[in-house]
Amino acid sequence: MSKSKYDPIFEPIKIGNVEIKNRIAMAPMNMNYTGPQHYVSDQQLAYFAARAKGGTGLIITDAVFGVWHPTADTYRKYNNMRLDNELFVAGMSELAEHIHSFGAKVFVQMAVGPGRQGTSEMGAVQPVSASPIPYKTYPENLINGIEPFSMLRALGYQGELPVTDDIDELLSFANKVPGTHMNGETPREITVEEIQELVKEIGVGAKLAKRAGFDGVELHACHGYLIHSFFSHRSNRRTDQYGGSFENRIRFLLECLRSMRKYVGPDYAIGVRFSASDNLPEGFDEHFAKRLAKRCEEEGVNYIHLSDGSYEKMNNFLPNEEALTIDKSAVINQGLNIPLICPSVHNPDNVVDALTKGKADMISIGRGLIAEPEWVNKVKEGRIKEIIRCTRCNKGCISRFVLGLPCRCILNPTVGQERFIDEYMRRPILPLKKRVWQTLAEVGKEPSVPIKGLRPEDL
Repeated sequence: MSKSKYDPIFEPIKIGNVEIKNRIAMAPMNMNYTGPQHYVSDQQLAYFAARAKGGTGLIITDAVFGVWHPTADTYRKYNNMRLDNELFVAGMSELAEHIHSFGAKVFVQMAVGPGRQGTSEMGAVQPVSASPIPYKTYPENLINGIEPFSMLRALGYQGELPVTDDIDELLSFANKVPGTHMNGETPREITVEEIQELVKEIGVGAKLAKRAGFDGVELHACHGYLIHSFFSHRSNRRTDQYGGSFENRIRFLLECLRSMRKYVGPDYAIGVRFSASDNLPEGFDEHFAKRLAKRCEEEGVNYIHLSDGSYEKMNNFLPNEEALTIDKSAVINQGLNIPLICPSVHNPDNVVDALTKGKADMISIGRGLIAEPEWVNKVKEGRIKEIIRCTRCNKGCISRFVLGLPCRCILNPTVGQERFIDEYMRRPILPLKKRVWQTLAEVGKEPSVPIKGLRPEDL
């Protein structure tokens, strides 16, 4: 086979004991495809299958709630999948098996709650956070396609709008319109007892992810949500063991990781995703993130997955430009001995540059794989000019998501329609012994053979 400048993209890489066939991961994105009561839908099966069939080496699911706790029940507007008890294992197992049948590995991203970025709307309880400090919206930090008063109209408000140049007054007005929460409501400070309950529950969630057949689990600690809120002085003013020093501010994260490891054992792949920075006053920067990544490595984490920003810095969270996080990734990756995944690099030439210069070990693509599920195959086959290039317009994906609608794409009409396309719903019918069934595979037994020494807590 002739050599190509894109060959670095197709070098296999190991995350723990999991071998990924190339250096491209699909970033987690909630597409509003989940079925009623948080169960997996056929549309999710087909949507992920399209990206796996398109050559993506690693699929990372959208955030799945691994806890069923009152503090986490403040994100009702967005119907995330769940894996906090046995009722959800069967459906999630179908998801893992379906993705595997199309040639990709799959990790499930697992969250403990939205923190101060949740809302008590729709009958939920008051949000909780590290400290009772609400988030704010900064118009200069918004993303393409999102303008506060256009969104008010789209959300159904048809009344008069204030005539003022005072942005705080405008946002205060917008925040009073149900369904917008441009500024966050004041959260309650989460108690130590509640933190410990979440720590235990996320371990059980990881155990169920392993049982369902996922290749690994990724702890969600990014984008300003609950765990993220502990990192930053901007949102954490605690004086107990979870506030103040660096070790105290990362304690919640480390306790979650230890709980997960306790429930899945030493050989199962665990990663963590956190923002490379707050990029705001009193926030943290890439040097904090570099220190955090190294600390996670010392705890036995198998990989780091970066993102950036939060609701307050949305144009870092969902960047309006190419490769925005790559320079921060280069800093964080220095001296790190586990794979680091950097997001939002859509241009194949920039992907190669990042990989060959050690700025990252893998690249995760989100909106770029919405627009072009065949991104990997087209690069491998030299069909670069045929790639449908995401413009980061956010019209079909983010704007519809905010309105509670299933995501679409103005460039790719198949998005959200994959379940109607046979090639993404039909999969090979294989005997059980050729499928991935984690619990039995680990002990090396056929299903018909009794398993000796298997403890109840291992199941």
